[in-house]
Amino acid sequence: MKNQLNVLIIGAGNIGAFYDDPHSKNILTHAHAFTKHKGFNLLGFVDTNQKKAERAAAIWKASAFSTTTEAFNQKGVDVAVVATPDEHHYEILEKISRFPVKLVLAEKPFVKNTTEAKEILRIYQKKKIPGVVNYTRRFVPEFAKIKESILKDKYGTFITGSGYYGKGIIHNGSHLIDLLGWLIGKVQSQQIIQTFFDFNKDDPSVSAVLKLKENRPFFLQAINCRLFSIFELDLVFARKRIIIKDLGQTIEEYAVEKSKIYKGYQYLSNPKRIKTSLFQSLYFTAENIYQFLTKGEKLKCTLRQGYETLKTCSDIIKESKKERSYGKVSH
Repeated sequence: MKNQLNVLIIGAGNIGAFYDDPHSKNILTHAHAFTKHKGFNLLGFVDTNQKKAERAAAIWKASAFSTTTEAFNQKGVDVAVVATPDEHHYEILEKISRFPVKLVLAEKPFVKNTTEAKEILRIYQKKKIPGVVNYTRRFVPEFAKIKESILKDKYGTFITGSGYYGKGIIHNGSHLIDLLGWLIGKVQSQQIIQTFFDFNKDDPSVSAVLKLKENRPFFLQAINCRLFSIFELDLVFARKRIIIKDLGQTIEEYAVEKSKIYKGYQYLSNPKRIKTSLFQSLYFTAENIYQFLTKGEKLKCTLRQGYETLKTCSDIIKESKKERSYGKVSH
């Protein structure tokens, strides 16, 4: 394809390069997504570990750069991907803003706290650099259909819900908070139940009762990630029940039906099971970026939206500190 957009990946780790390879069925890395999409040309990788950058470059037939400055000075970078550990995001995002770049894609959370987030938003707005945060499920078509159905009132009023996550409210729980906010609405308040650390010392996993619009409750439940990984969401509406399970690979949809046995009663029918394209989400992200840069399509998760999710998670942490409910987890 002519006029391909040049992509630089900063961070030659698992999500950047090593979760899959060019022959994998699933698209689990940024490298795979941008090499698979015909609208992009993968320039290469930057990493503080030069050997990792070189190994990634060899797998994906690209170049290895020792620094971001070297990459930008040698090549014309259109899209920069920030795929480093969370604590380095702010520094890298600030540095990228000094160069001519058309768009930046950042892994979640795009920074560690709201102070950093406000500063990055200020810089990027001033320099008119659009940004995308990789909250993966926003880009998956099956989740977009749920969002559309809610907007069209096909499910009826939201009643209540619950969800499971682990590995820190910001690092992993923000996926659930972002999806909840996108589908149902912003968290209005929270009542803390339990707090513990199972990942980073500055990112607790918090269980809480969240209040959403019209004071509807949502039960957020943290599970020690050292036991197993989990991401589940259960949303109950007046006419439907939607369960998202298997990390988001499966959606179960229950409809309300009249009982054929007990007159006057209604029940939830046997579920319709939908297999999602979750493991293609990074390709959908690349497609959204391409359509935005070439045709002006709306971005599915902007830096501003990433900030709103981070703020909600930060508010939950602040409330948990007031409750003094911190504790150690059992293995």
